[in-house]
Amino acid sequence: MFRYLARGYDRKNMLKSHERQKRISQMAIPFSQDGIDDVVFSDMSKVEEFFAPILPAVPISEGHNTISFQSDILTDDKNNNIFDCVVTDSLSKDHALVVFHHWYARNRYTAFAKYFAKKGITVIEATLPHHFGRATNDYSEEKLFNADLGRTVQSMRQAVLDGRKIVRWLYSQGYKKISVVGMCLGGTVAGLVAAQEQKVDKAVLMVSPGSPADLVWTGETMRALRGRIEPSISLEGLRTAWGVIDLEQHVWHLSRPSLDLMLLLGKDDTIARSDSSERVIEFLKKVNLPPTVARLNCGHSSIGMFPYNLIAARKVMRFLKETPTLSELWEVRGFRYNFSEVFDRSSSNRG
Repeated sequence: MFRYLARGYDRKNMLKSHERQKRISQMAIPFSQDGIDDVVFSDMSKVEEFFAPILPAVPISEGHNTISFQSDILTDDKNNNIFDCVVTDSLSKDHALVVFHHWYARNRYTAFAKYFAKKGITVIEATLPHHFGRATNDYSEEKLFNADLGRTVQSMRQAVLDGRKIVRWLYSQGYKKISVVGMCLGGTVAGLVAAQEQKVDKAVLMVSPGSPADLVWTGETMRALRGRIEPSISLEGLRTAWGVIDLEQHVWHLSRPSLDLMLLLGKDDTIARSDSSERVIEFLKKVNLPPTVARLNCGHSSIGMFPYNLIAARKVMRFLKETPTLSELWEVRGFRYNFSEVFDRSSSNRG
């Protein structure tokens, strides 16, 4: 029954998306390849340089439950150059979780943040470029992901640098563990942040496209965007052009032993189809670092409806709180080798 209701929920949201696309079709950003040759890298060291922080991780203002930063990337939209984060404090420095919302988000994940904060994890909700207070109008979110290939890469780069800045600031505040989680394109951003930022311990990608190019080509709500791109470039060409923001091209960094990765996939997801995510999963399995994978009986938007939102939250909580990273296991191994008696007592206390 729930699966049937989830499909209806997804169809309703897809219709809303199609209606919005028709409403703004006259303002849609047209296809362009300008500047894309400058960000197609075959040398991974250049990718690391591309995503390297530019400015110090120092806030420009702090409020009761908000914190603001200057973005490392300056754009023509002044609103977009400063980003706010909403903080739900757990009153503990044990664990912090940076949350990246989905594309077109209209509301924060308030219930999600409160749930994790009650469990002892401080939640910092980031703001993706051209969303919420960074937007100038109802059309602004299009500037994050669109048919202008170079512009999309630069917007995603801005999102990643913003995310890294939040992580670096949290590290400077003394948080013992830092994790990232993202939904849809926010999950792609979270994955890129985790790939490039060594201070990230755990990453959770929820119904997220591993390959933004594949998202455009196969996503049910991406037909209009594909229609603006396809006459000028093939899927393989788009994969190459957007390789720097493709998680499949970052699997080497995602496979570092100090990072634990979790993917939540919707079995009925017709937007962020799981093909590219499955390729990432298979690669990590081949290098003996398989991620935690949960496949839910829902679609894309319906991961946010009951009971799938509750199931997802509990799976993420279990992953964040109970699953040690390989580096932690290695430390425990050494601890046991030298202090086996103490380790045995601590293990029994953990349950």
